[in-house]
This record gives sequence, C-alpha cells and structure tokens, in this order.
Amino acid sequence: MRSFSQPLTLKTVKVGYCVQLKKERGKISYVARIHQIYIKHGDISQNVHQKVQWFYKHLDTKMKHLSFIAKNEPYMSNHFDNVLTHSILSTCTIRSFNSSTKIKDVDANVFFTRFTYNHMVQEFKLVEVDVFYYCQMPYNLNQVMV
Repeated sequence: MRSFSQPLTLKTVKVGYCVQLKKERGKISYVARIHQIYIKHGDISQNVHQKVQWFYKHLDTKMKHLSFIAKNEPYMSNHFDNVLTHSILSTCTIRSFNSSTKIKDVDANVFFTRFTYNHMVQEFKLVEVDVFYYCQMPYNLNQVMV
C-alpha cells in the first residue's frame, strides 16, 4: 500500500508522511515518519499497520540538560517500529533547521531537526551548531560579574 485513509478522521496518510502519534497521559505526542503501510498476512481483523521511523525528543535522551534545544526539535533516529493506523493523531511537517528559519509563522505541527540519534548506543551524530545568547548589562555596575 502506498496510502491509507483513516476511517474516523478521513485523513489520508502516505508513505513518506510525518505523523504525530498518540501519547501517554501528560506527555507530548510522538513524532514519526511512515516508511511502509501494510496489512499483516493472516490478520483476521484487517488492521492497517505502518512501519515508522521514530523521532526522539530531547527529554527521551541523555541530552535533557541542553538549553539550546527547542521544544519543536525532535531528533531523527535509526529506530524503526510498527504501529497501528488508529494511533495516528495528525500529519505534521519536519524540516531541516536551515529551512525552518525561513518560515514566518510556525504552528504546533511544524518541527525541525538537526541531530541524528542512534537509539542503540544512545549517542548523537555530532553536528556543529551555532548557539547565540543574549546578554544584559549588570543591574549593579559596582559589583563585578563573572
């Protein structure tokens, strides 16, 4: 199968689409890219499955402490899994960091990625990242700030 229409939402998902998947209570929805759509051989229920590539959020990795990671920045991983179609909430867009800086209005369904995450060894493919900080003048000029 190359595409599938969800019966409840009537939205069509295709191979290559990025989707948001159901989450656990109180957590941010999961993000994945669809690589394959299929019905398992011998499956009496005829449930449609997808083979997806997961995008990890920084809270799911060892990089929890980094301050320059945006909330809409998942990491592309080498983790593939099979999910049922009814777990799809909506489609979304994942862009490269450079193309995302050119967008004026970004909504909750637009993500950008600049890191690749290996979930087996829990390491990132190192990428040089520019980080900019805004500084303020000290409040009390009589005290030295380091």
